Order: sequence, then structure tokens, then C-alpha cells
Amino acid sequence: MAPESYIDNNPSIPSRLVIVAGTYDGVLAGWDTVEHVREQDKNDIELKLLRRNDGKYLKLSFAMAAHEGSVRCLDISGAASVSSSSSDRNGQDDSSKKAKKRQRKQVDGDPDDAPPEPGTLLSGGFDETINVFNLQKHCQAGELKSPNDLGSPLCCSFAPPCSSSSGAPTHALVGLTSGKVVLYKKRDWSVQHVLAGHDEGGVQCLAVHPTGKMALTGGRDGKVCLWDLMKGRLAFVYKIPSRSKVRKETVNDIVWCDDGTRYAFCYGSKITARDVASGEDLLDVDMPSRVNQIAFIGGPEGLFLAAGCDDGGLPVLEVGQLEEEEDANTRRAIMAIEPVDRVVAGDDRLKCIRSVEGGSGFLVVTANSGGIVSLMDLEGAARMMLSDIDEDESTSNNNKSSESEGDSSDSDIDSDDEVEVAVEILDSVRLGSGARITDVSVWSCGMDDFNSDNEYEEEEEEVEKEPKISKAERGKKFERSQPQKSNGKIELDAAAVEKARKLVGQAKKKQRKQKKKKAA
Repeated sequence: MAPESYIDNNPSIPSRLVIVAGTYDGVLAGWDTVEHVREQDKNDIELKLLRRNDGKYLKLSFAMAAHEGSVRCLDISGAASVSSSSSDRNGQDDSSKKAKKRQRKQVDGDPDDAPPEPGTLLSGGFDETINVFNLQKHCQAGELKSPNDLGSPLCCSFAPPCSSSSGAPTHALVGLTSGKVVLYKKRDWSVQHVLAGHDEGGVQCLAVHPTGKMALTGGRDGKVCLWDLMKGRLAFVYKIPSRSKVRKETVNDIVWCDDGTRYAFCYGSKITARDVASGEDLLDVDMPSRVNQIAFIGGPEGLFLAAGCDDGGLPVLEVGQLEEEEDANTRRAIMAIEPVDRVVAGDDRLKCIRSVEGGSGFLVVTANSGGIVSLMDLEGAARMMLSDIDEDESTSNNNKSSESEGDSSDSDIDSDDEVEVAVEILDSVRLGSGARITDVSVWSCGMDDFNSDNEYEEEEEEVEKEPKISKAERGKKFERSQPQKSNGKIELDAAAVEKARKLVGQAKKKQRKQKKKKAA
């Protein structure tokens, strides 16, 4: 785990991060880096950044019983801004109590300066219900029922998604076991469209384009469907070639990159990434074990895919550029976390992986079958691949210069060499004992989005910014190191684990009481 000073002074970590995990028992648990403080002389809840004097970045904020079966899917939306919520659905002035409270909170400042907050949480369960939660108040805000005979929800997403800069979401999509996709209006949760394109078996995953105008879905029928959300109709269908005549491929996960120019999906042990404009494959590889989820990471220097696998491995693969001239059989990749040496991964199996917005671009949140949620930095793995590219480009030049310089260059190289690891676990938390996580959703905001008056931003101003390193210098500075292995030994805060166990226990008791009341 990263030291406390690294977490406190690292500008690549988001100023606020919210993680919500669902379990097989129907329990929802959330972690936040911001606590809610109610002052005696004010009725409004104010946000205050937690002091990380205990070395922990993530704090357990709530745990509740949400479903009578397993939690199938989760998604978090950002809260609507004050300026956008000043008018109601019909364009009239909003005179509700909530609007008045927001106005009182912004009397002394510009509403646009308010820090962004998580808004609504969608939670779909095996009990065929879709619950709506208010993450600002940590309470349930409503319950949706899927249309008759369409089955239980398997995946959900807001449109536009929370990672988009297109503003607050206006719609929500839910994929069901019947193969249908339901498009809801978020303002009143009415059904706008029921989209049919997948066969019976269910819509396994979906991803909304950053613009919110189209979406991709993957099913258990081996289809990848592109939907036009503006017109509410199917635009394109791609059928994955099946390796078995009897059984069709199941698309486990599908994701868009931040700018919407590329997308990727995984099925079985294969990962495929494509360019939207040309339709060409940028990546098509077969991993050693089943791939559960994938996530785009990276920035202007390069785009990468991180994958959570059944054997506990976490590979990072370079997506690449279309203009790059490479052999068809070569692909740059690093196993950031090595697979376990056992036949069955057990609790080390990586069930979920989600990218984190607002940080360095290389942060991911992972969850394994043992109930451990981790925040990881994969920038080291990306830099290793980038340094390899630079080394290949300047091999001939380096060879010529080394012959002329002789032994005098050895001392300079030794003095500049640094060792970098492929993955760094910044923080880890555990959800009770015996909790089996089914899905994870992440919301975050960067330092630029957060209010300049909080303590964390004041402390960050004193930290000197690291100088930018060019690709050529990076190739000389960083050496390849042995990737970390997943040994399952992660230091956890005993008090936090005990608190999580108590909250989960209380949630389960409440769930059992509700079942008895319904049975009676």
C-alpha cells in the first residue's frame, strides 16, 4: 500500500472518489473520501475533506440492504448543477425547497464554483427491481419496476454517462434478461423506448457514448449492437464468430474510451478494441483465462486497456494507433499483476475493474471475489511500454553514440536510472467477511473541479509540480522491473474492517426482517 505522504501529496489522485459495491446478498456498500458534517447553526449539509492522518484514502460511508437477491448492476450519475436546476421540467422557475436550499448555500459565492457531487445511484437486482438512491443523503429515492415479462436487470447506465462532460444525465438505460433494453426518462422515470435487438438470454453489458446520443450493448447471443438513442432504434449489429457450434459467445463487458473514438469488448478469454471511424481492429488478443471486465486508461501519450481476469491476473495492453507500422503478430502488453499459481483462483479472482476519472488517467478500481476493493495506479505499466517504444525508435542512434562516448557515458546512465513497478496499490478496503462482490461503480472529480477553499487544495499548492518528461528521456530514465505478484497479503485497517462487518450484519438483519414481514 502506498504511504500516507504519497496519497496526501499526489496530484494524480482525485480530490474526491466515491465507490459503490454490490454483493450476492443484495447489500450495497459505499466508500467516500468526503464526509458529511452538519453544523449546529445551519440546516444544510456541508462537505469537508477528511484528514488522512490514519493513512486511509477511502472511508466506508454507508451499507444498506437494497435487494432480496444478488445485485446485478450499478451506475452513478453526477448531480445536476445549480444553474441547470434553477428551472423545472416545463421551463418554469423551480420554487421547491431543494432549490431554495441550493440558493442559500451559494449566497456568498458563484454557483458554478460549487464542487461537483455524486447524484443518483441506480441498482438493479435479481428480484427484478431497479432501485434509485440519493448519494448525497444516502437514502433511497424511489423504486422502478421493469415492464411486464421483460425479466430482471443485468446492466444499467446513465446517458450521458458520469465520465462525460456533456452535463447531467437526462436518461437511463437498463438491459434485461429478456434481451430488451429499456430507455427511461430520468426526470420522471417514465419509459421512453423499449429497444429489441438481442435474442432471449439477456443483455449482459452496455456502454453509453460520451455524447449520450448512442450506446453499445453486448448479449449472451454473441451480438454487439449499436443503438441510436436519439431515434430509439437499432443502428448496427455485429455477430461474434462462435468457436462452438452449440454455444454462442457471451459478451462479458463493453466500454468506450473518453473521447468516444474507440470502443472495446471482451468475450470468453478474448479482448477486442476497434476504431469507430474505420471499423478496424486495433487490438484482438487471447488471454490465458476468462476476462471479466475491461477499462480504458491513459492519456495523450497513449491509450491502454486494463483487464480483470478469472485467474487473478491484471494485464495492461497497448491499444495503439492506426498509423503505427507494426507486425500483425506483435502487441505490446505487460502483466501488471501476475495470475495465481493455483488451478482455481478462488478469492483472488478479479471480478470488476473500473477506470477512475479526474486523476492521472491511469487509476483503476478493482474488486476481487474475496470482497477486497483496491485503488491501483497502472502508470508504471504504461511507462514501461512507452519506454520500450522510445528505445526501439532510438536504437540505432544510441548504438552510434555509445561507441563514440565510450566509458564516460556509463556513469551518467547509472546516475539517472530509476526502477518503476508496473502497479502500485494506493489503498485497499474490505467489505466485511464472506462478502462476495458482484459489481462496482465509481464516481470521481479532479482537483480542478473541487472547491479551492478546502484543506486538500491548500496543501497541494505547496507541493512543487514534477517537471514534464519527454518520451526520449523517459526511455532512458525508467527500466523494466519485475511485475508485482498477487499474493493476497494486503494491509487493511482492522477498525475499518470491523465497522464494515457490523454495517453489513445490520443490513442483513434488516433484510431478514423485511422478508418475514412479507411472508406473514
